[in-house]
Amino acid sequence: MTASRLDWLARGVGDFLRFVLLWVALGSVTGPLRTIISAATSERLPWWTASVTTAVLATAVYWSVGRLSWRLVGRAWLCGIVVSVISVVGFVLFPFDESSSFATVVLVFCWWLVGVGVGVGLTSPTLWRSFRDRVLLRPRS
Repeated sequence: MTASRLDWLARGVGDFLRFVLLWVALGSVTGPLRTIISAATSERLPWWTASVTTAVLATAVYWSVGRLSWRLVGRAWLCGIVVSVISVVGFVLFPFDESSSFATVVLVFCWWLVGVGVGVGLTSPTLWRSFRDRVLLRPRS
């Protein structure tokens, strides 16, 4: 194999690995949404709907960005962790079952939206730059 083919193969494997990691990270972001939809419609969704929804979302991100960077994948993982933590807190504070009222489902959906908003806000490059400039890199006196 020539060096150009090895380079092409390494880039392809790297892109595939980034996409898979993005797909897994976005799974934790969209996971609570599947639970909310199941509770709102009082029908259990098939097990594969979460994976397909996440794959469509990851593909849309991939096409809109062009080439996935490791920073973007890291931000997606951090956002997924934040959404998971906030969603678990929301599910503990506002438990629901199949006989839940519509207001409970809307409340849990709003809690999920807060989790997504906080996760996206925490992973925003603008927020990180201002945090770094104001807190981490203080001018020496």
